[in-house]
Amino acid sequence: MIVKALEPQTFSDSLRRAGHEAESQLAHYLKRAFEDDPYKFVFNNLRIQRRDETAQLDHLILHRCGLIVVESKSVAGEVAVNEHGEWTRWWNRQGRGMPSPVLQARRQLDLLGALMQKHETELMEKGFLGLRQRTLSGMRRDVLVAISDGGRITRKLDVPEVVKADQVPDRIRETVEQARKQGNFYFTDTELHRVRDFLLSRHVPTTAPTQSQTADAADMPLSPTTREAVGNPALGRTPDAPAAPRADATAPASESQEPPRCRHCQSTDISIEYAHSYYIKCARCGGNTPIKVSCNECDAPARLRKKGAEFRVVCAAGHERLYHTNRV
Repeated sequence: MIVKALEPQTFSDSLRRAGHEAESQLAHYLKRAFEDDPYKFVFNNLRIQRRDETAQLDHLILHRCGLIVVESKSVAGEVAVNEHGEWTRWWNRQGRGMPSPVLQARRQLDLLGALMQKHETELMEKGFLGLRQRTLSGMRRDVLVAISDGGRITRKLDVPEVVKADQVPDRIRETVEQARKQGNFYFTDTELHRVRDFLLSRHVPTTAPTQSQTADAADMPLSPTTREAVGNPALGRTPDAPAAPRADATAPASESQEPPRCRHCQSTDISIEYAHSYYIKCARCGGNTPIKVSCNECDAPARLRKKGAEFRVVCAAGHERLYHTNRV
């Protein structure tokens, strides 16, 4: 099931355009493979924040046993991995070192896992007669690096995470089946839908960078000075970058958030209603969706505050953001 589609974007810079085309290509493969699968949830271009860190996940698959992050790379020439695990990109017969996209994807997954761990009691049910809290400790966490169909891969070291883009759906199926057979962890139906809704609610959209920000990111460290650095010709992809420092606790948080959706049909044509607690009422299918909110600035528990037709998320530290406005 496609939970978050890849947003169409237009880039005047050819490098960023190539990177977006690689993501679009893989999003197409994932849609064709999993659009009708009720137990594999696909998120494209999911951008999450935890405290002062940001991770932009090209593609995330939530399945019964865990998570798979897929890092999409646009490669016009060749990438090589030597026996030490060091990566080199080749373009116009010139080689240049580059950060490992496998490690990059693992850092993204680590941040996402830490965010979920923070909200473990909200996401997981209680097992054994409701007396023992289930945890995320055994959740399967995998990464894949998808090289665009036109690129070449040379390996002196076996890197099983690296595959061509058209091979990704089959590799995902193999990974999920392997996890199922191991039987170490599984989400219940309720937990699976809670995690799906939680991830969607944590998406923080970003504006497209300007032309002046298209520096070569291959040689830049992951530091606050490179938060908008742009990928190189072989990769066409921006590396992860930390978010800007948090605003003062008394200032309202950013209003730019993924809109609340119906958990049944994913429609945003909804209203906030109240019966014992606030919930989402879908105008399209009539379904009800419980509301769980937390502060995107400090991860603290939060509550909804109603003011006229507006509903705002407010935490104890004073951070505040608009959640939804009902039509009057």
